[in-house]
Amino acid sequence: MQWERRIEFATEGSRFFDLVRWGIAEPVLNDYISKEKTRRTFLSTAKFTAGRDEYLPVPQAEITFTDGLYKQNPGY
Repeated sequence: MQWERRIEFATEGSRFFDLVRWGIAEPVLNDYISKEKTRRTFLSTAKFTAGRDEYLPVPQAEITFTDGLYKQNPGY
């Protein structure tokens, strides 16, 4: 039950950002990924990296539309 709740917590939008805000997203998600790699082969190269994976890339169309006011998220 705890495992299921933790996974729900880690993969739902605002709950995911709670992990980021608390500074524990990287260890929690990498622990989950390492355990799931044996069952889910598509995760074989997955790794969560703090400072890069907290936010999705900003679409280029939005950066262009704002004349560069919006900047790309680090790592993209």
